[in-house]
Amino acid sequence: MFRGFGLSHSRRRFLGMGIAAALTPTLLNACANSQQASTSSSPGAGSSGGTRAIKFSHGSGLCNMPLFYASEKKLFEKYGFSGSTALTPLNADIAAQLATGQVEMAVIPFTNAIAAYTQGASFQVVAGSGVQGLIVVAKPEIKSFQDLRGKKVGTFQADTLDIIVYDYLKKNNMEYKDVNMVYFGDSTEMLNAYLAGQVDAISSIEPYATKAKTSTNGNILGDGVDLYGANYPDCVVAARNEWIEKEPELVKNVIRTFFESQYEIENNFKTAAETTVGKYYKTDLESLLKAAQAQPPGVDIRDKKDFMFSRADSMLALNYINKKPDENFVNFTLLDEVIKESPELWNRVKVKATV
Repeated sequence: MFRGFGLSHSRRRFLGMGIAAALTPTLLNACANSQQASTSSSPGAGSSGGTRAIKFSHGSGLCNMPLFYASEKKLFEKYGFSGSTALTPLNADIAAQLATGQVEMAVIPFTNAIAAYTQGASFQVVAGSGVQGLIVVAKPEIKSFQDLRGKKVGTFQADTLDIIVYDYLKKNNMEYKDVNMVYFGDSTEMLNAYLAGQVDAISSIEPYATKAKTSTNGNILGDGVDLYGANYPDCVVAARNEWIEKEPELVKNVIRTFFESQYEIENNFKTAAETTVGKYYKTDLESLLKAAQAQPPGVDIRDKKDFMFSRADSMLALNYINKKPDENFVNFTLLDEVIKESPELWNRVKVKATV
């Protein structure tokens, strides 16, 4: 059986307590295990070999591929440091590890970042990582959102995948009480529950959405493009404030590395897939290759700032937050500087802002 917990409309009691209560067990666990981190979270930290290492928490979707690919291909070393990925058992741990200082930076769904930020987490969003790819997949007999009435829908709580379900239901004159939301800890767990018939639909990321559809001959009810428009953001790059303030050039070099990674992924996704499948993506290579176009990398999301802030309205409606993030939540100053100082990195990537 899956470890996810099903919550119907009674979830309001839980959510009314605020996202802080939801994160408390994870935060306590994160603090308790902070000594296991392989690098210090203070600026200037390095690995035992003397090379400075930046530790990232992350999720499991294609929007994380710029980080995974850069780590495997050692692209960070061009700028004098290394990037390492922290073990992130559950999606909720991404924000917790960043908020508690276990990691210096994170690739994180921007709604999870909003939830943590509004609780006082000391970080800012500095760039994008991946766009699109939020996909609602349902069993063959379910052909529309109206058909989801009374059905079980799996996703991650407070995630962009959660918010898109709410937004789609609202567009179709439905509410969360019209479906039975079931929340999971990670993508593999959710996919397995869907394949086992324990939920009727899932709101998932790539490459797991493609695997779900092809394995069951299911239907894609929505991929977000018809709802949000092309190149809407999913994962973003967030950095702790002390790094932005004390080591701005290092953060800028991380952004440069992500641009380098985006370019290589865009131009040879097969190599990128072969580099990351198995270790980072628990799926087969064929599914990963099929999923390529649905969730491309995208570092420059300067024109999506208002879109991210607007999703806070849905989060307020769901009681995930009790206030909107202030303007400091997103800080694209260093991204602007990178584009001005290294225009060749920006010019050659395909997905970028239209500003």
